[in-house]
Amino acid sequence: MEVVEAKYVSFRPSFEVPAVVEAVETAQIFPLVASRILYQNIEPGKYFKQGEELVRLDPYPFETKVATAQASVAEAMSNYEQAKANFNRARNLRPQGYISAKDFDTAKSAMQAAEAQLNTAQTTLQQARQDLSHTSIVAPFSGRVGHPNYAVGDFFILPNSVPITQLIKVDPVYVLAHIGQKAYNEFYSALDKLKQQGRAMPNMELYIVLPGGTVYPYKGEFFSWDATAAATRGTVAARVLFPNSDGLLLPEENVTLHGKLLEEVKRIVIPQKAVSQDQQGHYVYLLDQDSKVKRANIEVGMRIGPNWAVREGLKVGDRVLVEGLQKVSPGDAVEVTPVEIKQFEDPTPPNLRPPPRSLREQLRKEQEAFREYQRSTMEVRQQNQPGDVYTPYETGK
Repeated sequence: MEVVEAKYVSFRPSFEVPAVVEAVETAQIFPLVASRILYQNIEPGKYFKQGEELVRLDPYPFETKVATAQASVAEAMSNYEQAKANFNRARNLRPQGYISAKDFDTAKSAMQAAEAQLNTAQTTLQQARQDLSHTSIVAPFSGRVGHPNYAVGDFFILPNSVPITQLIKVDPVYVLAHIGQKAYNEFYSALDKLKQQGRAMPNMELYIVLPGGTVYPYKGEFFSWDATAAATRGTVAARVLFPNSDGLLLPEENVTLHGKLLEEVKRIVIPQKAVSQDQQGHYVYLLDQDSKVKRANIEVGMRIGPNWAVREGLKVGDRVLVEGLQKVSPGDAVEVTPVEIKQFEDPTPPNLRPPPRSLREQLRKEQEAFREYQRSTMEVRQQNQPGDVYTPYETGK
């Protein structure tokens, strides 16, 4: 029978779990006004920068509404100026008693009504200008478009449940993995112990392997845990950011997520085949000084290739039976052959390199840029006139 001697082994703890690529942002592109599609720049898979025009709707009906609203504002402004002048004259004549209180109140009411009509006309003009600006549909963020669901000449009717197309952010992307709740709780328990000891959590390198066994060349950056657990699966979802400037990673693509600590740790290690389990938990058979078998209950940790790290129950130098466990019982005297623990080599793939930039910082800057884009777009919409260019891009004309 074979026996190994329990000993400390240095290794870098690692894991691998199935995962799926997920887009950071996905937008269903819907027009905000009903009109005929004048032209569109959508080609499946085409990349658009934030603010570039995707589709132009026929602006003529909305230009007409703007022109009509402008005329209404001009008329309302004229009526208001006249009513205001009449009221000012009435206010100056009232102290001398040249007009009655009724005529004064009539002039005041006329001015207030004219002011209300002017406000209504200005609001209508503002809405008409916004509707006109919505005839140019632009990319809310940078990404790739899907297949168009409409053709030039189609009339888009509101409301409608079918978008013109879908826009997907492709750089960076999330890799979504479901981690067991037990592993999740152990992770935070270990993190809490390290904090109490004044130590930082060891850094971990994260990478993915694509279908077919190809290692993706960039390392990932941990982003977040989900706010809730998946009770039916007993897991917690974790998201890792990966750069994807060349678009190699596709949303919904299945990958394998690997994680490995950058620092080595030392643990007592024994072969997995030496460990048995029953209602009391995990256990091994040891040999005492008289080469007799005895049972030892243990607490196992992580798997290391063909071996298992042991948290409790063993000490360095213990002799552990590896094979023929079903043929022996505690108290038996056996003859054994010493064997060595097989070391597990798990090197980091040589082509791995860090992301070309901080992905978290990239997302933060893009969110700030989007907020600024929204602000400037609203300012432009307030100023649009009939015939204006509604975006800085003239693509498609």
